[in-house]
Amino acid sequence: MQIKSLLILVAWFPIAINIALADTANVNIDVDTALSPRVEGSPDAKIKLVEYFSLTCPACAEFHTEVYPKIKAKYIDKGLVQMEYRDFPLDQWGLRAAALARCLEPKYYSAMVDVLLKQQSNWARSENVLQSLLKIGQLAGLNEKNAKACMSNEKLLDGIISVRMTGNKKHKVNTTPSFLIDGEKIQAFEFSDFEALFKDILGQ
Repeated sequence: MQIKSLLILVAWFPIAINIALADTANVNIDVDTALSPRVEGSPDAKIKLVEYFSLTCPACAEFHTEVYPKIKAKYIDKGLVQMEYRDFPLDQWGLRAAALARCLEPKYYSAMVDVLLKQQSNWARSENVLQSLLKIGQLAGLNEKNAKACMSNEKLLDGIISVRMTGNKKHKVNTTPSFLIDGEKIQAFEFSDFEALFKDILGQ
């Protein structure tokens, strides 16, 4: 199982997370839909931007709070850039939170990611991270049983880890957030970095 590979890769503590409770065994998770690409923006956009991120990464939270809204307003909402979210969980809760977000309908995914990142310092540092995530899931429309099923579904977790491992092997992603433009890894974090790259591609 690929989860074991990630456990070694990110050096998790060998502590069991007992969230795969017996009463979630009969909950049906549409794994194919959950793992389908999550994008914002027009499919006809000239620029295809990809972000590898972890929901427990402080720098990712900073990016989505300070930088991404500017990119979205000026380039994504105007049809110039399409953004794809790709999971790159850095730890056990980054993985579980990613699974939770992907269990929502795709149209609600970006809003859920926004909430999880903006509230990251609250839930990720809480004494009971699981309960904190369950509360966020409930506010998003997932009852406790479904939320636990999402966060313990082996196929879903394996799929998320597979995206992480592909990013590392194919694109040399080893930190978050990391970005690709049209399949090529770039060095950017500030809005000015992205704008310079976008303007060059768009011929502005």
